[in-house]
Amino acid sequence: MARKVAVYARVSTEHEAQISALENQVQYYDDILSRHADWTLVDRYIDEGIIGTSIHKRESFMRMLKDAKEKKFDLIVTREVSRFARNTVDTLQQTRTLKTYGVEVWFTEDNIWTMNDEDGELRLSIMATLAQNESKKISQRVKAGQMISFKNGVLYGNGNILGYDRVGDKLIVNKEQADTVKRIFELYLAGNGVRKIQDIIEQEGRKTATGLTRWQSGNINRVLRNPFYCGRIVYRKQYVPDYLVQKKINNHGAVDKVYVEGSHEKLVSPEDFDRVQELREKHKSVKTDKNGKAIGQSPCKHLWGNKLVCTCGHAMNRRIAHKANDGTLSYIYRAMDSYGQELLQED
Repeated sequence: MARKVAVYARVSTEHEAQISALENQVQYYDDILSRHADWTLVDRYIDEGIIGTSIHKRESFMRMLKDAKEKKFDLIVTREVSRFARNTVDTLQQTRTLKTYGVEVWFTEDNIWTMNDEDGELRLSIMATLAQNESKKISQRVKAGQMISFKNGVLYGNGNILGYDRVGDKLIVNKEQADTVKRIFELYLAGNGVRKIQDIIEQEGRKTATGLTRWQSGNINRVLRNPFYCGRIVYRKQYVPDYLVQKKINNHGAVDKVYVEGSHEKLVSPEDFDRVQELREKHKSVKTDKNGKAIGQSPCKHLWGNKLVCTCGHAMNRRIAHKANDGTLSYIYRAMDSYGQELLQED
């Protein structure tokens, strides 16, 4: 029977070995097609370097569904259920949707034909469940590996940390920047507020981690609250609540953070760092009026300041970002906590 065919293949990482495996998969499908002279290949839909737990992260998969709806083909050939989806619900929903388009899926390794087999959906459900359980096990193994890395003080991310230069997988002290970090802590312990510290270090010509001479209060707060400077590394500032979705969110206490003593050089003593945190908490104490009502941050008077809300849920405040030679001002909006402190996401 003449059929218009689409091929779907996926590899989960961009490692060289996996890309080679993808080339082998393409050859695998070519061999199958060569044995069906009455089949016409319409397109190959290939996702590289994409995890399989959620179909919505796979551009080629979503394009294939769109083309199926437009009836560009009537058969999808894919190797395994685990290559199609590792989420049982997604697998069943999408194969049922494809049926309504008149499109059949053939899982070659499992020999499941979604339209012809009476027990096709039952077998598909079983295979999809097994694939989903394997994803869960992989997630658990990854977390176990992360815990070992945490205990060994392995550094994650590639962002700039004022006071250090990244050399390979290590952070080496940058003397000029380190002096700036020490100066910020020194000024705060001497009783200066964040705004005052900002003015002082700008007057002293000190530079940010990105080489700017103009500072924001958020830069100062970021330094003062970073325990890395006293030798402590904090893990799980973000976490993945659902292994099927694989979306990171900020950790506000939903899971325990992990604190370890790093092997990097300290820029401030743990005692000075803890003293700064005590002072910061004291400055955050909510003030009340004579009736005991909390006195909060004055609302932003600008229209957009009242309408904008940060993705973290906090209100926004407007700040001057740049002043042109002709006096024209450019503005930015920053999230503010309930004490009027600017929030700046850490690396």
